[in-house]
Amino acid sequence: MALDAAPAVGATARLTARDWHYVHRVMRRKVGDALEILTAAGAVWLATIVDGDGGIQFERVLCAPRPPARGVVLYQALLKGDRFSEVVDRGTQAGVSRFVPLVTARTIVRDVSPSKWQRWQTIAKEASEQCGRAEIPTIGPLVRLAEVELNAEERGFVLHPDAPYARPWLEADSAPVALVVGPEGGLNAFEVQQLTQKGFLPLSLGPRVFRAENAGMVAAVLFLQ
Repeated sequence: MALDAAPAVGATARLTARDWHYVHRVMRRKVGDALEILTAAGAVWLATIVDGDGGIQFERVLCAPRPPARGVVLYQALLKGDRFSEVVDRGTQAGVSRFVPLVTARTIVRDVSPSKWQRWQTIAKEASEQCGRAEIPTIGPLVRLAEVELNAEERGFVLHPDAPYARPWLEADSAPVALVVGPEGGLNAFEVQQLTQKGFLPLSLGPRVFRAENAGMVAAVLFLQ
């Protein structure tokens, strides 16, 4: 479970209705049982359920905060069906810190409803809890490719199967990284040129061509190793 709190030994808190339903109905936990709680500060606490309405008491720290090796922002083109949910799920487990849904020339889906955006944020929260990750990544607003910009401290890469093979993740730096991944049909030549003019470097992940929903996750794992 994840909790936006800064607890102390013996302090109490209450799970949200949604989290308590999952703990009580799905995990079958009851009063007196132990839970592991991820806090906003990035620590993992051992807590005990103290009542039948989601009340918990913090016992001790199990794991201190561990900052990520670097920040990774994933600009992912919208995908058909529910495959962007797969991107959020796998990318969260890989260590992506922020997802930005992207509209490109070849994207078929071209808008995001509030309910879908909220579903993605819920998936990010649940994936963080599942993999024991303290910080929950955010889902940014929908942007068009022409709006993508690098921050001053970021290194940018656009994933492209025809780019020269290099391994920038092995370089000894911890600068934050921005990754751009196209849709099922990839980015067109003009879009790649647009991004390179903004400082993004074309990047190949090797001889294999990954599915659009997997490429960002693979790249994030490499940059965070």
